[in-house]
Amino acid sequence: MTERGESTPPSRAVAPQRVLFRWECRCRQPPVLLATYDARGRIHIKARDRYWHVQGIVQTVCPRCGSEHALDLRRGSRISIPSPRPRGGVTGSG
Repeated sequence: MTERGESTPPSRAVAPQRVLFRWECRCRQPPVLLATYDARGRIHIKARDRYWHVQGIVQTVCPRCGSEHALDLRRGSRISIPSPRPRGGVTGSG
């Protein structure tokens, strides 16, 4: 005699989704991505084959137009981390 049971889907570990915001220079269309950052204030930078994960202040120059940009995600800074937007991301410039 064989036993028939209902199949159950494999259990999945539910990981919290990490929302990343885009830091862009809008000198071109599509915008030039300078870095991404998360709600904790951690800034993620990729340049060629290198990755940096930093907190605090980041200053950079747009590789396309040469504009200087600054992103300050320190607690108590004038710029706060915005709530997520559906598309297009967030631009911080200075």
